[in-house]
Amino acid sequence: MRRNRIIVLGLWILSLIAISFFGGPVSYGFFFIMLITPAVSALYTVVVFFRFRIYQKIATKVAVAENPVTFYYSLQNEEFFTFSGIRTGFFTDYSSLTGLDPDTEYELFPHTGIVKETRLICRYRGEYEVGIKYVTIRDYLKLFSFTFKNRETITVTVIPQLVILDELPALDRLAAAKKDSPDNPTEPDVPVREYVPGDDIRSINWKLTAAMGKPMVRGRIGETMPAVSILMDSYRVSRDPDSFLPLENKLLEVTLALAYYYLERGIRVDVYAYHSGPRRYVLGSTNDFEEFYDSLSYFVFREDSTPDKLFNYAAGVPEIAQSSAVIFIMHELYDAGIQLAGMLESSSVATTTCLVTDAHIDAPGVTVIGYDDKLKEVWNG
Repeated sequence: MRRNRIIVLGLWILSLIAISFFGGPVSYGFFFIMLITPAVSALYTVVVFFRFRIYQKIATKVAVAENPVTFYYSLQNEEFFTFSGIRTGFFTDYSSLTGLDPDTEYELFPHTGIVKETRLICRYRGEYEVGIKYVTIRDYLKLFSFTFKNRETITVTVIPQLVILDELPALDRLAAAKKDSPDNPTEPDVPVREYVPGDDIRSINWKLTAAMGKPMVRGRIGETMPAVSILMDSYRVSRDPDSFLPLENKLLEVTLALAYYYLERGIRVDVYAYHSGPRRYVLGSTNDFEEFYDSLSYFVFREDSTPDKLFNYAAGVPEIAQSSAVIFIMHELYDAGIQLAGMLESSSVATTTCLVTDAHIDAPGVTVIGYDDKLKEVWNG
C-alpha cells in the first residue's frame, strides 16, 4: 500500500511538472486524473462500508464456557459493483473462533456473498460481545484502508462449565477428616472390613488402610450424614470486565466442580455466598444440583458483597461448625477468613482454601488456582 501511494504521488508531481513546462490539454487532463483518483478511491471505501451487509448467528442463545458452539456469519454484496479488499476482525478478549485467518481479504462480486460456519468458544461466564468486531475496507488501487467498528455486533450469555473431577484422594481425605471433639462426638466403630466398590468413602479407616496396605472401611452407629460446607467469595473486585470476568468465572467453576464431586460420592454440600444478603444452598444429593447450577450460572457478584459480610454470617451458622470439612473459595487471603478457619480447626473441623488468583502465593493449606488452570491438573498435579 505504501508503494502504491508513492507511485501515485510521483505521478502527481510529474503532472505538475508537465503543466508547468508544457501545458496543453493532455498535461492538464493527466493532472486532473491524478488529482481526483485518490478522492475517488477514498469515496469508494466509504460507499462500500455503508452498502455491504454483515449477518451473524449463534446456534444457541446461552453458551457454556469453554464449550464450542456453532457460529455463522455472512458478508453480502447487494449492489451492482464489486466490493474489494474486505477484511474482518473479531472479538478475541473473551472468545475465539476456530479455523479462521483474520488476515484473509474477500472480494465480493455484485449480488454475491460468502457464508462461513465455524466454532465459537467463550472463555468466561458472563455477557459480552462476540463475533465480528470491526471491518477493514481497502480500495482497488490500494491507496486507502479504513477500519470501521461493526455496527451490529451480537451479545452472548455464557454460563460456567461443570468440570467433572476424577478420584482425588486429597479431597476425599478432607471430607473424612472430622475428628471426635466435645462438640462433635462420634459413635464407636463397628467391625472393620475390606473396602468393596460402592462403599461410602467416608467410612474408610485411613490409619488401618495405611497399616494394611489396602482400603479398609468401618461403620458408625447413629452417625448423621456428614456435610461439606463451601464458602464462595462474592465480592466484585473491579468494574473492568478484564479484571472481574476471569476471576468470577473461575470462582464459580471451582464451586460447581467441588459441590458436584462430593454430591456424587453421597456427601451433602452446603454452599454459602453473599448477594444483597446471605445465601445458603443446601444440596442433599445430585438431584438438587441442576437447580443449584442454574442459580449459580446467573449469580451476581457485587462490590458491596464484601468478604467480611460473608464471614460474619458464616460464623453465626451452627451447621458450619458441624461440617465434616469447610472449603474457602476466595480470591485472596482475608484476615477474617483466617480467623474463621482457625476457630473451625479448634473445633476439629478440617478446613482448606482454594485461592483463585494468577499471583504466586505459597501458604500452607492453600491451593492456588489460576484463571486459566485446568482443575483436574490442579489437584492431580
